[in-house]
Amino acid sequence: MRFHVTKLRDVVVATLLTTVGCILLVEFLVYVLVQGAVKTEALRLAPIIAILTALPVSLFIWSQVRRNMSLSLELQRLVDRDRLTDVATRDFFFARMAALPDRFGVSLMVDIDHFKMVNDTYGHQAGDAVISRVAEILRQQTRASDIVCRYGGEEFVIFLSDQDPNAGYEVAERMRKAIDSDILAFQDEELHVTVSIGGSLKESLADVNLAILQADEALRRAKTLGRNRTVFSKPPKADHPAAVAQVSTSCNACAQYTKIDFALSQAAR
Repeated sequence: MRFHVTKLRDVVVATLLTTVGCILLVEFLVYVLVQGAVKTEALRLAPIIAILTALPVSLFIWSQVRRNMSLSLELQRLVDRDRLTDVATRDFFFARMAALPDRFGVSLMVDIDHFKMVNDTYGHQAGDAVISRVAEILRQQTRASDIVCRYGGEEFVIFLSDQDPNAGYEVAERMRKAIDSDILAFQDEELHVTVSIGGSLKESLADVNLAILQADEALRRAKTLGRNRTVFSKPPKADHPAAVAQVSTSCNACAQYTKIDFALSQAAR
């Protein structure tokens, strides 16, 4: 079991334990090595001397340990977490999946629709705000056992642990609808974006890269069908409600325009 010294309380506990250990050690050494009439006086003075020397030294050492450990944890957090969105980085995602090769679940690729137009129209700070907000919504729709990763730019990869395609489709649709219904206030603007989602099943012991490739292909199909939809590499079963929703969504694809699509198309004229 590792003893993490990251709080002031940890420093105090470690200092006291170290000091007590020094007192016991000094008492033992005095008892074994000192003989004669001075032994009693030496045993009486030994704890005082140990406290006066060990306590400040231990406090300094453990304070430095705490500082170094906090810096190490912060550095690890910067490596593992995306700076803008605070979701997992791409490196952390693949490292985590490599450590759990038998993990079964659904891989999702999420892409913000027409994101370049957001940057071109409202600026890159607005684009960052949109990415951050989308990441926040994605986190809200997942569990602690799932992984939300910023894959690059405006793309995210999500692994839904122990979920089959039907359950994964329902989660993906909740994400898509939550983002579609959200309005982001940025300065004097109200930004509304949508996402397209591609999904695939990762079998136990299967390569996660293959699942991501299949999810990416499904994402491209979602874009081709008109965006703002979820498409799986293997659609849900025909008798599952998600399949009906997917067909319905695909049929109405071209008739759906989001608020930002309309506003940006007007601005481009």
